[in-house]
Amino acid sequence: MKEIISLTKLFINESLGFSLFFYNQKFNKKEFYKQLFTLIIVPVALIPAFFMYVSLMSATYFGLTLINQTSVFLSIGYIMATVLIIVFGVMYILSEFYFSDNIEELIPLPISQRKLIIAKFLSILVFEYIFAAFIFVPILIIYGVGQGMGLLYGLLSFFVFLTIPVLPLSLMTAVIMLIMQSASLKGRKDMLQIVFVFIGIAVIFTVQIWFTSQLGSGDEADFQLLMNTILTNNEGLLNSIGYLMPTSFLMAWALNKITLMSLGWVATLLGITLLSCALMVTVGNRVYLKSIVSGKIIKKGKPLSGAQRSKVLGKKSHGAMAIFTMDLRLLLRTPVYFFNNVSVVIIAPLCILLSVSFIEIPPEDLQGMQEFFRAMPILINFLLIAFFIFFGGTSATTASTFSREGKASWLTRMIPVTARDQIVGRTGVAMFIQSLGIVFTIIAVQFIFPLPLSTLMLTIVLGILGSLPILLFGLFLDMNRPLLNWDNPQKAIKNNMNVVITLFVGMAYTGLLIGISGLLGYFVNPILGYTIFALISAILSVVFYQVISRRLEAEFLNFEGN
Repeated sequence: MKEIISLTKLFINESLGFSLFFYNQKFNKKEFYKQLFTLIIVPVALIPAFFMYVSLMSATYFGLTLINQTSVFLSIGYIMATVLIIVFGVMYILSEFYFSDNIEELIPLPISQRKLIIAKFLSILVFEYIFAAFIFVPILIIYGVGQGMGLLYGLLSFFVFLTIPVLPLSLMTAVIMLIMQSASLKGRKDMLQIVFVFIGIAVIFTVQIWFTSQLGSGDEADFQLLMNTILTNNEGLLNSIGYLMPTSFLMAWALNKITLMSLGWVATLLGITLLSCALMVTVGNRVYLKSIVSGKIIKKGKPLSGAQRSKVLGKKSHGAMAIFTMDLRLLLRTPVYFFNNVSVVIIAPLCILLSVSFIEIPPEDLQGMQEFFRAMPILINFLLIAFFIFFGGTSATTASTFSREGKASWLTRMIPVTARDQIVGRTGVAMFIQSLGIVFTIIAVQFIFPLPLSTLMLTIVLGILGSLPILLFGLFLDMNRPLLNWDNPQKAIKNNMNVVITLFVGMAYTGLLIGISGLLGYFVNPILGYTIFALISAILSVVFYQVISRRLEAEFLNFEGN
């Protein structure tokens, strides 16, 4: 047990960088204050979002009380927390078990495979419990206060909470280990991480589509019967939702009404959770190390002939295109970078498309929307512009462009390209990803009502132009304070304060710019609003470009110290 605790502490320390934090406290005050600032500002920045979530859940509970369906409230929170843990937990499972640098160092040591698996799993659970607390604890409190529950409810809720991340993550870990040890998947583990994440997202959409179809199926009489059942039977909706995740029944039976049987239901839930952990450890003992070893076997490619080698080595690219290609390849081949930078341009338009596909809009309502657009084109245009800026302005592409290279950043400093090529190439990657999001969004929006060509051209140009200052601001930040000292690729994104600062500054800038330009366009003249928007964006872009161009070479020399 002592070995497991020691290993768990080691893995947590490695993930959070406590050793480096205390080292910097003594020997590198500048880096220490940067880390301290991150530890303070990130929780503070999340406070508004947390209060918005609590308000939303409170409103949901109040709405369920009006239709006599409060019994479903805990199940909704349980299923939501479980699904989110599965989707985001896949990244942590693969990073900790298969992509961390400590694997090769620990395998030769006299540590049993079982202890290694348990310790790694526990280190993941520490972070997942924090995440689950923000999602599920407010729901437990809202329901407990609303229903006037007592101390026993609080005690049973605590034991239920303990099972929330363990049950899905242990089963997911076992499945991942079985897949990763397959001989046919050697050398493709990076792609698997991306596939797993998108499978999780697909599951969420599938559940949403199924539930929507269940509620919306049938004629008006069937729907009226369903509503009557919901209003007269306070467990009718619970039975419908509970089948999405059977363990939610156990949780609901245990906490909705506190009886003697509640102890049995909680004990059953704990027993299932322990069995899932035992299954995960058993599977891991059989396949984990085998999958690690098999992953080191790389298929030998076909050797190039002398003429082919000379052709490849002699091929010369423009400096900006070389930087663009290098940064884009790094994004595409690293799963964590791909998911945090590229996936949003696929998911957001897909949400629009699915929402429209499963909401039947009457012809008169559709006609009303089209008439509103014709009457208020400036409002629709600025909404589209804001959505297009979202793809470029809120991504981490430029805000982590140097950080993603890590210890290999010395290659960037040696490449014989100008500062202009660096700026154009790295910003071009972000704009390319943004353009994909714009194209997918336009395709999705066309299903609602077709947009005029003039509207498309105007919103695309202003959307890209409006995001350019945010992209250059992110590049400026990462140029001045790159996070190069990491041992896990996700730290270059998740632990990078440049990404957080760029996100919040970008949101504030976008709100102010669109607010000012939109008000001028609405109350004075639309052309004036668009012109002000374009001028402010262009001036800020030129200013950031000039500052970065002058300082980039000097900042490259400081990269060694980061």
